Amino acid sequence: MSHPTTNSSAPSSRTQALITCDNFIQGKYQPSSSSNDYLPVVSPVDNTQVGRVCISNAADVDMAVACAQGAFPGWSGLTMKARASIMFRFQHLMEIHAEELAQLVVRENGKNIAEARASVAKGNETVEWACGLPQMVQGKILQVSRGVTCSDLREPIGVVASVSPLNFPIMCPMWTIPIALTAGNCVILKPSEKVPLTMHRVAALLHEAGVPPGVFQIVNGTAEAVNALIDHPGVAGVTFVGSSRVAELVANRATKLNKRVLAMGGAKNHLVALPDCEVESAASDIVASFAGCAGQRCMVRCRV
Repeated sequence: MSHPTTNSSAPSSRTQALITCDNFIQGKYQPSSSSNDYLPVVSPVDNTQVGRVCISNAADVDMAVACAQGAFPGWSGLTMKARASIMFRFQHLMEIHAEELAQLVVRENGKNIAEARASVAKGNETVEWACGLPQMVQGKILQVSRGVTCSDLREPIGVVASVSPLNFPIMCPMWTIPIALTAGNCVILKPSEKVPLTMHRVAALLHEAGVPPGVFQIVNGTAEAVNALIDHPGVAGVTFVGSSRVAELVANRATKLNKRVLAMGGAKNHLVALPDCEVESAASDIVASFAGCAGQRCMVRCRV
């Protein structure tokens, strides 16, 4: 399918063509192998449908994991410098297409354009950081006693599943994808079914940057796809960002299977206004903190 390019003067969601978000497996967009069902993607701005996303099940997860396992030996066998060079190209593509990606965030999530642009930039900051991994994860050998040494090695673990939330369609997935890929893992993303459009486009940019087929994939859907990814014996690790309740469910399910898991939930953060604070700027910052991004962020300051 084509990927519409948008700009700051893009037409409203009522006049734009619907985007169909199929799975991205083995370097290609393809519908669910076992279901013709799609969910509507609805803009929270005006309640209009802006796209549709396929619903995947365990069979789709099996296919994606098999492709990732097939790609893992070749990808992990590259030097980290070679993988980082691909991330450099991806980082450049993110810069080139930053406005297009920001407009997709606005379209599916409803952020104002300033916040959408900032979220794309913050996501790309993590990509840029991942480009420096060859210098940061070289490992070390320490002499811990006379004649005894201890080595510290960083090695890829295999297939990593990443489950991302609706509030930051591109920033939160980037907390996992560039780092895990540069470290030599293969990644399967399950984006929120409410905001799949932006990462649907990002998949094409990763492919254009040179990420081989099977190394990065997207399996769309709901809880069934998430559970299938966590339970799959071919998935070595899971990352999650979302509500605290679901983070706990994901963490418990993965740890019972002895899998590595990083599950990040929400928070109720506090601010203390000291007696000598500058009232006007403090008040402005406090309002921006709890009202920015419609309050839908884990670092929201909701108590003063």
